[in-house]
Amino acid sequence: MRSVKAGRIGHAFLLTGPRGVGKKSCADLIARAILCESAEPPCGECPECKKYLAGSHPDVHIVSSEGRSISVEEIRTLREKLALRPFSGGRHIAIIRQADKLTVQAQNALLKTLEEPAGDAVFFLITDQPGAMLQTIVSRCRPLRLFPLSAEKCAQALVGKGIPHERARELAGWAQGSVGRALEIAGDESYPALRGKVIASLDALSGGRGEVARAVSLLGDVSKSAQNVLEIMEVAARDRMAAENGGAPMTDAARIRLDGRALLMGVMEMRRMLAGNVSFSGALEKMYLELAEASAEYMED
Repeated sequence: MRSVKAGRIGHAFLLTGPRGVGKKSCADLIARAILCESAEPPCGECPECKKYLAGSHPDVHIVSSEGRSISVEEIRTLREKLALRPFSGGRHIAIIRQADKLTVQAQNALLKTLEEPAGDAVFFLITDQPGAMLQTIVSRCRPLRLFPLSAEKCAQALVGKGIPHERARELAGWAQGSVGRALEIAGDESYPALRGKVIASLDALSGGRGEVARAVSLLGDVSKSAQNVLEIMEVAARDRMAAENGGAPMTDAARIRLDGRALLMGVMEMRRMLAGNVSFSGALEKMYLELAEASAEYMED
């Protein structure tokens, strides 16, 4: 905000952090401040702020994946819009949500603009998977890393939004301190049952390779919920690692008798495989086989 007031705004920001941690909100706040006409931006009252908040600002351009890849045609269209003079805000604001969904061709098209930035355009690239993006794109953006809150502070924020205290503590743990993600989970009635399946499936793996088939069957067909499944596994891995290192895990998943680091590495590899169009069932079986072996050695140690 000091940079905004001083007029020293970078041409591109990369906002990263866990799902639901507030990346979009942060980008919106900075973008509003850039366009605001007040001496203390963002005021929320000037014409520029009102247009932004109404979603009708002509100089704000949003590209979102909505679960699909972002094509090179979409980036070319964005570049055409940015080539025009701003209508009212003095600057163009380009917000690309889920920037990791940009195809390689789209990233290369965007790279040309980032290498030769127009003086009146500011980019906000938002992602929770920066590793899926070209390093050349990442290196040309100012990084803004957002971190989740502690479980206690997250629960307090949820209580402030009307969620009962005990439920707030549970949601804070499941979301690992991410308020936005906790609110999403609170509105998903299927999430608790899915979490129960995932935890039971992982727990079964502690029996070694001979239990892989049973562990897979306990999970069932959850391919349509792949993102949530991997999120639950990652939370379990981090809780297990916290317990192993004498820390305080956020959920009861720390009881799972698996090697926390091996589970976390398995989740990361499975995400990479799914991004490469490997089937969910194939990626899961490979992960479970490797995790069962690693955990057998872990139990022996």
